[in-house]
Amino acid sequence: MPPPSAKVKPHSPQPLKIALETLGYVPTNHGWAVVYASPAELDMWIEAIRAKFYEEGAPYGRAEWDRLLGDFQAVSDVPHILFAEELIAAYPEAKVVLTTRSFESWWKSYEATICGGPEAHVPRYGKYQYLNRLCFAALFGTNTVTEDVARACFMAHYDEVRRLTPKGRLLEFEVKEGWAPLVTFLDKEAPATAFPRVNDTAQFLNTISAHRRAVSWAWASKIAGLTATVVAVAAMLGYLGNARMV
Repeated sequence: MPPPSAKVKPHSPQPLKIALETLGYVPTNHGWAVVYASPAELDMWIEAIRAKFYEEGAPYGRAEWDRLLGDFQAVSDVPHILFAEELIAAYPEAKVVLTTRSFESWWKSYEATICGGPEAHVPRYGKYQYLNRLCFAALFGTNTVTEDVARACFMAHYDEVRRLTPKGRLLEFEVKEGWAPLVTFLDKEAPATAFPRVNDTAQFLNTISAHRRAVSWAWASKIAGLTATVVAVAAMLGYLGNARMV
């Protein structure tokens, strides 16, 4: 499994994910992809978070990140940004894109979408639900997020990435700037297509609904299959019971 050639840690990542994949960083692992992660991948994320934030087990190094992220050319969003320090250290060849915006703009978007707690807009199923709780607590240090708490965490993330990233490896980028800064930094040619403009509030909520439906359908299919299996086993046991009575 090849190691990622780029690790990218943005703040408002969906447009950047599309932009990076347009530039050839395929696939880019955005936070939403974790919804569809395998149980083994979810276990690794949970293990990594508990090791870093709860001091349970050994912290992840290059070998573990290669196992978890080695199929990706770039990463963005939570849970990846919880490990900015570790990923920057593990992949010294990688460049870092820090998408920037005002806190006020971000908070307005957060209140309209995510606000309501760690489970307000995520599928409530098994390991992903648990991982989401861990991510929320690790990101904010609490499950009750006030504007003051969010502001402090928001600014701390920017400060951390700026402090950790060596000179020449960091681009601070606003999506409204379009292709020019990004392609210059990544040494790519600008695509003929317009820079992606997505991830507004309406688009975000539509995305959430789509993910909910997809995950609900997947679980419903699993449950239906399990039910059919149980019914078949019950019928067979009934048959064997009757056979014994004959």
